[in-house]
Amino acid sequence: MKKTVLVALSGGIDSSFAAYVMLKAGYNVIGVTLDLYGKNDFINAEKAAKFLGIKWYVADYKKEFRHSVISYFIKTYVDGKTPNPCAYCNKYAKFPFLYNEMLKNNASLIVTGHYAQMTSINGEKFINVPKDKKKDQTYYLALLDKDLLQYIEFPLSNYLKEEIRDMARDINLPAAKIKDSQEICFLQGKDYRAFLVEMLKKEKYRSGNFVLNGNVMGEHRGVPFYTIGQRKGLGLKYHKALYVAHIDVQHNNIILKEDEPSLCRGVRLYDCNFFYESTKIEDVSVMLRYRMKKAKAKLERLPFSKAHLLFDKPEILGTPGQIAAIYKEDKLVGGGFIGGIF
Repeated sequence: MKKTVLVALSGGIDSSFAAYVMLKAGYNVIGVTLDLYGKNDFINAEKAAKFLGIKWYVADYKKEFRHSVISYFIKTYVDGKTPNPCAYCNKYAKFPFLYNEMLKNNASLIVTGHYAQMTSINGEKFINVPKDKKKDQTYYLALLDKDLLQYIEFPLSNYLKEEIRDMARDINLPAAKIKDSQEICFLQGKDYRAFLVEMLKKEKYRSGNFVLNGNVMGEHRGVPFYTIGQRKGLGLKYHKALYVAHIDVQHNNIILKEDEPSLCRGVRLYDCNFFYESTKIEDVSVMLRYRMKKAKAKLERLPFSKAHLLFDKPEILGTPGQIAAIYKEDKLVGGGFIGGIF
C-alpha cells in the first residue's frame, strides 16, 4: 500500500514540482492550500492539482493566522523592533497547520517546496543547506520545533532552481512560467507602513522626535514606521547621511547617527530553538538576515531559552526582533530572536 504524503501546494513552481517528485517516487499525494489571509485566487494550485491528478483542497486558517502571525507582525513594530514574519509563521502557523492537516488525512509526511535538505544522524533528523546555495531557505526554518522534523520532507534539496524550471517546462507543468514571489504574503504588494496604518488604531502610534547627538532634528510619524539601520525615508535634510541607530519606545524618540552603521561584537538572543542539546561553548557560523554571508562566532547557550553569540570579528549591527540562524558547517543548529547587541 502506498504511503500518503501531504504537500503544501501554493500553485507556484516549487510546491508544484515538489508534488511531482513525490508522485514519481511512488507516494499517494494529497495537496492542500492554506487560506491564511483571505486570498480568494487559488487557481494556480487547482491547475497544478488537476495536471498532476491528485486530490486537493483548501484549508481555512485565516482566524488562527490573524491571531498569531499578523498580531505578532504589528506588535513587533509597535514595540520598536523589526519582525521576521516568515520565520515566525513557519514555527507558529504554517507547519503546525500542516501537521494538523497531515493527521486529518492519515498522511505520514508533510512536503513543502522549501530549498532545504533533511538529513538523519544516529536516528535524529536535522536540516541542512541544499544543493542550490543561492536559493537556500534554511534561515527561515531555524525556529521549527525539533519534534516536527521527523514528519517533514524537502524534495527539492538536490535540485538547482534552473534544473527545476527546465524539467517543469519539459513536462508542461502549469507553474513553469510563474515568477517567484519575494514579498511578505499577507501584505499583497503593499508597503508595510500602509498596512500598519490600516491595521493600527491611531492611539497605538503618535509622532515624536528624531534625535541626533541630543538635538531634536525633526518630527517622525510614529515608532512603528521605522527600523534599526534605516537610512531612506527619514524626510530630513542634513549635510551627512543619517541612519536609525536606536528606537526609544519609552520616550517615543528615534535616535539617529551619522554616516555608516557601526559594528557590534555580538548579539543576545531570546526564545531560542535548538535541534540538539549542548552545554559547551561551540564554534558556529551565523546569519543575522536572509542571504547574509555567514559570520563565524562562539555560541553560549543560557538558561530560559536565551543565548549569546560572540563574533570572531565585529559584524554589522544585528536588528532587534530579527532572527539569528545558527549553523555548524552546513547543518542548521537552531536560532533565536535578536534581543540586543554588545
